[in-house]
Amino acid sequence: MQFGGPDESDEEDSSPYESETHIRVLDMQDRRPMGHEIHGITEPSMHLVRARLNDSGELSEDSRMTADSESIGPLSEIRHRDLSPAATGKLTEALLATISEAPEKHLGFYNSAGPMSLKYHSFQLLPGIGNAKALQMVQLRGIVGWSDFTAVDEACAIDSARLLAERYVKEMEDDAQTPRLLDILLRSEI
Repeated sequence: MQFGGPDESDEEDSSPYESETHIRVLDMQDRRPMGHEIHGITEPSMHLVRARLNDSGELSEDSRMTADSESIGPLSEIRHRDLSPAATGKLTEALLATISEAPEKHLGFYNSAGPMSLKYHSFQLLPGIGNAKALQMVQLRGIVGWSDFTAVDEACAIDSARLLAERYVKEMEDDAQTPRLLDILLRSEI
């Protein structure tokens, strides 16, 4: 059997990061003799990635760049445990910045979260939210929902964007976290 014959498709595999518009740089590392490498998070789908730097002149840690920039090589996935300590330390704040720049999908969680079972509500996926607080949040949300994160924070006395960012970090650390809000809110094709 020969590979690459007429039966096989000549189409190029599309990149899993094709729909990503930006990369938020978490850390730059010196990779001798190859140059520099960045660890970052893509936007809008929040994938952890790494890439080789072709030109580090315009780039610094904590910067945001377009995903198709000539300054970087191809993106590849990186696991949370393989991030540099500096990148790990900046991850929650980077997620918060991403959430604040495009809050619609993230706020949608607070406006549409519902019961997952008779005894467990979706709000309980967030760190520090128990059953009583989840029920209180449902009552405060009412039928209309919230217009922005500030309204959620004031009504529920929580830091809603931070709680969501912390949940995202948990999901990045542990693939067994289910349901995965990253997949439901940001990566689904619905």
